Amino acid sequence: MSELIGQSAYVARRHILHSFRQPWLIAINLVQPFLWLLLFSATFNRIATIPGFGESNYAQFFLPGLIVMTVLLTAGWSGMSLLADMERGTLDRMLASPARPASLIIGPLLQQIVSGVVPTAILVAIGYGLGVTFRGGLVGVLVVVLALAAIAAAIAALSNAVALLVRREESLIAVVNFVIMPMTFLSTAFMPRGLVPGWVATAVAANPVNWAVELSRAAFNGTLSARPVLMYLGLLFGLAFGTVLLARAALAHFRQTG
Repeated sequence: MSELIGQSAYVARRHILHSFRQPWLIAINLVQPFLWLLLFSATFNRIATIPGFGESNYAQFFLPGLIVMTVLLTAGWSGMSLLADMERGTLDRMLASPARPASLIIGPLLQQIVSGVVPTAILVAIGYGLGVTFRGGLVGVLVVVLALAAIAAAIAALSNAVALLVRREESLIAVVNFVIMPMTFLSTAFMPRGLVPGWVATAVAANPVNWAVELSRAAFNGTLSARPVLMYLGLLFGLAFGTVLLARAALAHFRQTG
């Protein structure tokens, strides 16, 4: 186990260092959520006056969903790094090395989790300037971190599995957009569940992204309760475990077919 952890940490470090070699990409990933928060908060602020909305400040409502959405979008492109390794032959060399194959899956997931920390901290800081408050205390912080880590790991593992199976950048982009965009909009990131059509509300209840959004929003509002926390975190980590197994199977398939 210690060997797997060490190798996974090494792979994660490699991906993190690779990201730092692309300063423009880092800058865009940091600025884009900032613009979303300002634009959405200004554009949809009057929505908070709708009866039944439940929040007087739209930024307070929207920020938890935006944090999840930012982590989600970043994790969705995890497979692009894997495709680059395939094209350079790096993945074949790593598979021929003594490194355990599981570390090639777990390492990028750790990198995605770490990559979500900085934009999340920036968004929270900007949110305070817009009147957003975090009322969940240390328990709320822990719940948000666990929820974000689980959804990031699940989506990143799914992205890696798709990359290993389709092996084409265009196909991966199409699949990621097909999966992530509907999951984002079929959640309560933008609008309370009570104000959407019935069929949308049904889809929202079964959406893993919404589980992370609901946990994050409850943590921000200080309304966490044990049962939904345990249920949603259990479902999210179960999903992450399942997608990691899928990515591991896709890597084994890649190794066999070359």
